[in-house]
Amino acid sequence: MPSVEIVDPASSPENSRRQLFQILGPIIGVLLVIATISLVSIHNYRITRQGAISLSNDLLTSQQRYVTQEVNEYLAPASGSAVIAQDMLRSPVSDATPETFMLYGRSMLAHVPQVDSFYLANDQGQFWMVTRRGDHYEETHLHKDPAGAQSYQHMIVDRDGKLLFTDADHATDYDPRVRPWYMGAVKRAKQGGNDLYWTDPYPYISTHQFIITASVALTTNDGHRAVFAISISLNRLTEFLDSLQVGKSGRAVIVDMHGRVIAGRNMVDMNKPGFDPGNVHLDPQTQPVFTRALNVFRVKGAGAGLVQSKNRNYVTIASGLPFAHRHWVLLLNAPESDFADFASVARKQNVLFSLLVVGLASLLALGLVIQGRRMERLRKRIGLMRESVRAENASLLRLAGTPDLLDPAHDVPILTESLAERTGARRASIWRLLPDGKRLLCEDSFEMGRDAHSTGMEITEREHAALFDLMREGHTLDVPDASADERSKSFQQLVMRTVDAHGLVFHPLMSNHKPIGVIILEDPTQADAMEHIIAIVSSVVVLRFAHSHDHDTPESAPAAIPYHEQATRFDEGFLINPGQSPDDEVVPAGLYAQVPVMVVVFSDPHSMARGDVLQSLELITSLSVQIQKIARDAGLFSMQVISNRLVFLGGCSQEPDPGAALRLADAAVSIREACLTSLARADIDPVFRIGMDVGPVMASLLGAEPSVFNVWGEAINVADLLADSTPDGGTIQVSEQAYLSLREYFLFRPRGMFYIPSSGITRSFILAGRR
Repeated sequence: MPSVEIVDPASSPENSRRQLFQILGPIIGVLLVIATISLVSIHNYRITRQGAISLSNDLLTSQQRYVTQEVNEYLAPASGSAVIAQDMLRSPVSDATPETFMLYGRSMLAHVPQVDSFYLANDQGQFWMVTRRGDHYEETHLHKDPAGAQSYQHMIVDRDGKLLFTDADHATDYDPRVRPWYMGAVKRAKQGGNDLYWTDPYPYISTHQFIITASVALTTNDGHRAVFAISISLNRLTEFLDSLQVGKSGRAVIVDMHGRVIAGRNMVDMNKPGFDPGNVHLDPQTQPVFTRALNVFRVKGAGAGLVQSKNRNYVTIASGLPFAHRHWVLLLNAPESDFADFASVARKQNVLFSLLVVGLASLLALGLVIQGRRMERLRKRIGLMRESVRAENASLLRLAGTPDLLDPAHDVPILTESLAERTGARRASIWRLLPDGKRLLCEDSFEMGRDAHSTGMEITEREHAALFDLMREGHTLDVPDASADERSKSFQQLVMRTVDAHGLVFHPLMSNHKPIGVIILEDPTQADAMEHIIAIVSSVVVLRFAHSHDHDTPESAPAAIPYHEQATRFDEGFLINPGQSPDDEVVPAGLYAQVPVMVVVFSDPHSMARGDVLQSLELITSLSVQIQKIARDAGLFSMQVISNRLVFLGGCSQEPDPGAALRLADAAVSIREACLTSLARADIDPVFRIGMDVGPVMASLLGAEPSVFNVWGEAINVADLLADSTPDGGTIQVSEQAYLSLREYFLFRPRGMFYIPSSGITRSFILAGRR
């Protein structure tokens, strides 16, 4: 039967609609119940809330009338005293004690606690004051002696006016006629007004009171003008407003039109040292409700309103106090919740009831849906398992169909590609343990992002001792952040940082309980598929490495690299000056056919100077010392520094020296390891490249006294081109001639074809490491 005629009952449209209705039907029913209950609750809450706000406005209005009446009564002694003073204080003001004024002042101070003091002054500069001093009263007179010096004469009396004691202090340049209360009252009288003049509130330092003074001008019997003033303390008004209960947590405050606080909660620190009660204003940050209510009053005038602050609603009311002061405003506020708690309680009860109903309906709906969801999850899990098995089978088929899979002489890039694809790793690599057991050589590395393979990197036990210990013990290391683990920190700095990887899986490969290599995954993301693919690839790699190890017998291993003692030359232009002893051998000028040449190029000389200059110079000095030592230890012929390039000669003789190229290659590997380690510790990317060639050069001593040894020619140019064209930083690229001289002692991988100007196309190779 054709496949197009095959029908899956589980995927029929009718069955799909039925499954959809079984899931959506209960859900829609529950949503309708929730919507109905929500609409009813919201409607009831809005009606209740509107009633609560209306009730709170009425309550605040009543509270405002009460506070207004209290403030009026608080300031009433000033108005009454002014009326009495105009009829009672007609006697001329002189240096003699005005008994009527003193008696009236003592009586008022005894019965009216908010009154702070009384003043009496005339246009001739006489000044009298009565105020409290503890349980007694102080009568102060401004006295001027014949020499013109002024002083305050204080008489301390009891309530009946009996003198208790006297004292005095200086009154330098004090003139009551220039005080605001005197000048304001006189000005108002000249304008034909008989009402009180109120000063702005000001602090009175001696009594620690914040007071306001009301004054009135009058004419004495001798024709002079006098001013009577009464000072009222605002401290008690502040205490009254603080004690006022506005709702549950509401507040009241009196301010002027500029936002300066006259009385209220802001003045609680009035008695503290350094507090300036005359410079206290509403703070928009800490008192946004009062600030907004005052702004509304400035625009709309008196009335109630609703202000929102910090996600809370406040009921406010503002009204002027013209009878007290033309610029004073009374502000009250209380949270809406203080008056609408019953609405919130009712709403919560409705919500709880609604939640109970919704919960029961949801349980019924859940009973219908849960089974379908279980089946859906099971179906998805089975699908994922099938997909995983299908992917693993595909990987196995690809591996099985790869030619020469187990032949170590052929590269098999599919191994690292399969690892990276199945684990989602940023980079997957396979490393082989070299026969000395102290070095790991990268056989193949695959980077997913670039879709590129690389090989030849080498790590040593000296730099990564902890990882080698794990490899010998056969323990797998799986860490999310390799830089935070001491065992893998050096590997992250040296290798992983080139691809900005952090997670590390380090899996040893064992053969007959002995390590032969490792598999490394950087930033794997699919942990569920990791175990199977690692096991599959490990089996293949172990067979490849074991087969390669069987052929690496001592009899077939290459002989040790030949060395012969030779003093390394460091001529002019090199790290140090050449030796000038008679034993130094002079190299005759001429053409040398087979000279091994190596050029090390630091391609980004500015990268190490981006930080601190001194630290960069220390790093450069350290590297130069290490490279110089490696050149001496390897017995190289010469080493020259030219800008950001280092030029090495393995030997320079007319007779070909087979060991010269080997010594130069061995030094190249050591220089690469030293540079990678030092740059990684300094958190700098590998910025060097190495090129090597074996070919003809011309050599000669140039100049005289002193003469400079110099070489030039084809081998120098080719090595320089190879260094400039290396694919990655920290790579050693050699010519075909160098490869033929070194292949028995070192590991290589072909790079491809290489074009040499004026010579043509040849092959180049990447030197991976020592065998």
